[in-house]
Amino acid sequence: MKIEEIEKVHSIGYRLKDAKVTINQDFKYNVAGVKIEGTQGDTNNMPQWIGKILNDSGVGTIDMPDMITELKQALSKEKMVGEYQLSTLEPHFYIKLKETMKELNRDDFNHVESILLELFRMRRGKIVKLADSIKLNSDIYNQLTVEENIFYTTIYDNSKEFENQVRGNVDE
Repeated sequence: MKIEEIEKVHSIGYRLKDAKVTINQDFKYNVAGVKIEGTQGDTNNMPQWIGKILNDSGVGTIDMPDMITELKQALSKEKMVGEYQLSTLEPHFYIKLKETMKELNRDDFNHVESILLELFRMRRGKIVKLADSIKLNSDIYNQLTVEENIFYTTIYDNSKEFENQVRGNVDE
């Protein structure tokens, strides 16, 4: 399966997860059988996609993680763990970061993108080294994002296939 397909499925799943929303004004909605209501000042848990709509309309304020801070922390951790170790990233890290980046102005976007690329290049190099030598195990799996898991498996499979082609049938 391609990364875009997996990312799309996980993006939908991520948007279905609950988020805290502080209500700015009283409301009652009934859309397609989904009833939601809120009283000003309350903080409610609701699916993120609903929270985003309320946030964008000014009816509520969604409590979202500061992904730019998380990105900077992830880069710092990645540098600290060393050349042959991976720090742990939350499975939807890149998905959440992309959502945040959509809201940034051009200058901020460029700055965040440069940090993202530094993290990406560092992790990609480590993943290639690991995937060339070790089959994906639960420890490594838990350190990777959904996109990185696919990348890891692809590198491992291609590396093994290449090795088999070079070696040929040595049992003859």
